[in-house]
Amino acid sequence: ELAAVSEGFLTKDAKKKHKIIGQLFDTYWMVEYEDKLFIIDQHAAHEKVLYEKTMKKVREKTFSSQTLSPPIILTLSIEEIEMLEKYREQIDAFGYEIEPFGGKEYAVTANFTASFILSSETSEYNLILSFNDFANINENDSPNAIMEKVASMSCKAAIKGNQHISRPEAERLIDELLELENPYNCPHGRPTIISM
Repeated sequence: ELAAVSEGFLTKDAKKKHKIIGQLFDTYWMVEYEDKLFIIDQHAAHEKVLYEKTMKKVREKTFSSQTLSPPIILTLSIEEIEMLEKYREQIDAFGYEIEPFGGKEYAVTANFTASFILSSETSEYNLILSFNDFANINENDSPNAIMEKVASMSCKAAIKGNQHISRPEAERLIDELLELENPYNCPHGRPTIISM
């Protein structure tokens, strides 16, 4: 019988007693704790961590940039170039540095970091490619509209299902979940963890 997870599973004391059994289908992490089996959805869990950290940065306006060397070269469509110029101020505010590189190519020399917990290059790249999801955030947006844009950005940057991650990375993911106020549901409401 699948059940919602009680508050006790993700505490620092409980973490010491977690026994990670392994990864299933390169998507779910199975953890034995007391008399139950807990199943963590790595995509939903990572999405939740990125979402919460990003929202905290939005609230506190504390974006940090990471210099990319070598820079990532993007070929943008005419629409994307228009969007980039139109929302340059917001994109800069999010910690991106994007410079013309000739023709339709642009060099990303620094990018906004949402404290990536997994050293996955695809996470960084996906986050850059999804900048059009949040570039049009402005102060007139309702808080809900901003949340939605940030949620979609987090979703694209999160590790996917069917993506193999190591046991230490899974440990770090669980550690990051421990820090959140409500770690049990992803930004779209899907459970991050179920118990049996």
